[in-house]
Amino acid sequence: MQAVAFTQTGAPDVLRVLDVADPTPGTGQVRIRVKVSGVNFRDIGVRRDGTNEGSRVPQPVVTGIEASGVVESLGAGVTHLRVGQRVATICQGGGYGSLLVVPALQVVPLPDSVSDQVGGSFTMTGFTAWHLLHTMACVQPGDTILVHAAAGGVGIMLSQLAKRSGVTVIGTVGSEDKVATAKRFGADQVINYRRDNFAQAVLDLTGGRGVDTVFDAVGASTVVDDTKALKTFGLLVSFGGASGPAQLGAAELRAKSLRWGWFGVFNAYGQPDVWARGVANLVPLIASGAVDPYITNVYPREQAPEAHRLLEGRLTQGKLALIHPN
Repeated sequence: MQAVAFTQTGAPDVLRVLDVADPTPGTGQVRIRVKVSGVNFRDIGVRRDGTNEGSRVPQPVVTGIEASGVVESLGAGVTHLRVGQRVATICQGGGYGSLLVVPALQVVPLPDSVSDQVGGSFTMTGFTAWHLLHTMACVQPGDTILVHAAAGGVGIMLSQLAKRSGVTVIGTVGSEDKVATAKRFGADQVINYRRDNFAQAVLDLTGGRGVDTVFDAVGASTVVDDTKALKTFGLLVSFGGASGPAQLGAAELRAKSLRWGWFGVFNAYGQPDVWARGVANLVPLIASGAVDPYITNVYPREQAPEAHRLLEGRLTQGKLALIHPN
C-alpha cells in the first residue's frame, strides 16, 4: 500500500508518500480502505520527537490516529461488521495509510448522513471531548469550565458538548481571529491569552471564585496558572503537552485542595464499555449535525507536510484532514 510516512524524525518535510507493506487483519480485527485521515497534534509529536509510533524509526513509520473509509476485509470472529461498510475509527497509529488494521471494537459504522470527511475527523476530537467531560470530570449543569485552545479541534468539541450539558464555558485562544470561532461553537467568554493573563481574567469573570474544571492540552506553559484559575477543590484535567509536559508540586495543589487528573486517550478506547458509552452518546449528535467537528482545510495526502506546518505553527482553527485517492 501507499502511506504518508517517514523514515527519520524531524520537520514536516520528512513526511512522504511511501510504499509500505499491506497490514493483515488478525483475529478480532478489521482492515479498512482509508478515504480520509484526520490530522491531530499528536501526529506532530510522533513526527517531530519520535514518541509513540516513532519508536520504530528508522523503519517507515505511518502515523495518524483517526480515519474513515470502507471495510475491506474482516479477521476471524468479527461478525458485527461487513465488507463494503462505511466506517470511522480511532487507532494508535497507521491512520495516514491507504490501508489500516484496527480492533473491530474500535470501529464505528457511519450513518449515511455523515460524510467521509466528517467521519475521518471527529473520532479523536469527539470521543476525547466526550470522555473528558463525562468520564473524567463528570460535569454537572451549572458548572463553569475553562477550555484551552477553544478554537482548536478538541476545544471546539468540548465547548459544544459542554453547552449541551448546561455548562458555562470560558475559552482561551491565541489570536483575535479565533475569538469569534470559539464563541460560535459555544464558548460564553473568550480570553486572548497573548493579550491578557488568563488566570486573572478567569477570576474577574467568576467574581474571584474560579472555575470548577480546567481542560488543558497545552501543558508546561499553562499548568501553574491553571491552579490559580481553579476554585477551591477544583479539578485540573490534563490531556496533552503541546508546550511540554505539565509539572506541578504538592504545594500548588495543596494550597486550594485541588485535584489533578491525566486523561490517557487510548486507555478509554481500550475498554469496550467506555468506548461503547461514547459511541452511543456522540455518534447520534454527529449524525444529526448537532455537533460539528468544524473541518476548515482538506488536503491531498501529498500535502501532509503543509498541514503539519500549519497545525504545528498554531495557524489553524478546527480540524484538518488528508484525502486519499480512491
